[in-house]
Amino acid sequence: MAAKGAQAKIDVTQKILETFPGAFVYNKEIRIPYTEDGTPGQIKVVLTAAKVLVESGEDVSLPGEKAVTIKNEVSPEPNEKIPQEPTAEEKERLQTLLNRLGL
Repeated sequence: MAAKGAQAKIDVTQKILETFPGAFVYNKEIRIPYTEDGTPGQIKVVLTAAKVLVESGEDVSLPGEKAVTIKNEVSPEPNEKIPQEPTAEEKERLQTLLNRLGL
């Protein structure tokens, strides 16, 4: 049985190698050479198939947040979330925390 995402990794690796001149594969890494302030360097990229799928912008949402997703005009993918107003309980908990911290 093939590893999860094996073909996708091959496709993405090929696209990266086509996109960045001088890029190459070293062991299981993709190395992308660059020069910054006259000093040569390399960006190392390692591809791993995700076990859990997430949506763009989920990394900035708060637990329990009910967010509205809007589409960016440049990209058809949803990438912005507009948080709703905090509940009375959340405001009270925040005020208690601020009081305890002396702020």
